[in-house]
Amino acid sequence: MGRVDQAAHTSTCTNTTTPPNLWQACSRGMELFATGFNAWNQLSFEKDMESNQSGYPADVEQLTRILSRDAIEHLYASLSCTVVKTEKGDVSAGYPDEWMEVEDLREKIIFTASDTEGYISQFQSADHFRDGKAQWHFPGLRVIQTVAYEAGFAALTAEGQVWTWGDERYGACLGREVTEDSPAERPCRVMELDDLPTGKIVKIAAGGYLLMALTEGNDVYAWGGHPGQPAILEEVSRSPAPVVVEDSDIADCAVGESHAVLLTVEGDIFAIGVNTNGQLGLPGETRTSWTKLPFDAEAGLAASAVFCGPRNTFVLARKDFNAS
Repeated sequence: MGRVDQAAHTSTCTNTTTPPNLWQACSRGMELFATGFNAWNQLSFEKDMESNQSGYPADVEQLTRILSRDAIEHLYASLSCTVVKTEKGDVSAGYPDEWMEVEDLREKIIFTASDTEGYISQFQSADHFRDGKAQWHFPGLRVIQTVAYEAGFAALTAEGQVWTWGDERYGACLGREVTEDSPAERPCRVMELDDLPTGKIVKIAAGGYLLMALTEGNDVYAWGGHPGQPAILEEVSRSPAPVVVEDSDIADCAVGESHAVLLTVEGDIFAIGVNTNGQLGLPGETRTSWTKLPFDAEAGLAASAVFCGPRNTFVLARKDFNAS
């Protein structure tokens, strides 16, 4: 499984295809806020952030506005760079990784691509992608989103099915049993996410060794884990289980390298996990329970989506026409 390890490790933060109902702009006037790791100035779109005592860019320790545009449609974040798709084209900050230097990949999946004919194609490296040398093709799925975590991948279809594949050593992240008919290294369906009480899955998120799925009825399910390492969520396992935060309905979810973020339908933002680089936007370090983030958007703005880089949290806010 070394090839899958290599691919997943490099692209673990590339939540590259995003369901259109979350990030596509439906109103003019959008603001992007961020917190967390900033060693490459990857959060500095409109102005440089403060420097630390060594003269290097300092991490951002609370949600701070980093970009304003009429429309923000998509975001890609790696450990060293952030790329945002706006109404006027892509804007970037930080140091581009090798995948962003491959022009065609800005609109495709990093390492794992869903083409227009419904194939999932996996590539061992950027060079293999350039040369069109895929490790394998998996046909027949109408994929609308693909995510990567530390040891594998997950895909969401238009029908709301979730398919996973990756390293068998981290089988809990697959959300399914590994058998001869359902091998770890090829896409197979997570049956426990079918026929849920609040409808089909409309978004997936992944990072580190944790995966999440959001239903159309605003429930979130989580699964995953790494043997011998503390889990971000208590009692997370191979079997997808509901995530409960103050009995709130969930509008969006995101997962980083070692933290996770939820947005409720009321517009509240909750986070959990490691905070070493300020990725939770809270004082202190690790949070072992869901904690509400302070988010002071300007009057007339409301949080509409969340996203995680490996060690960052991003919040998209747009005009709230219901605000008084």
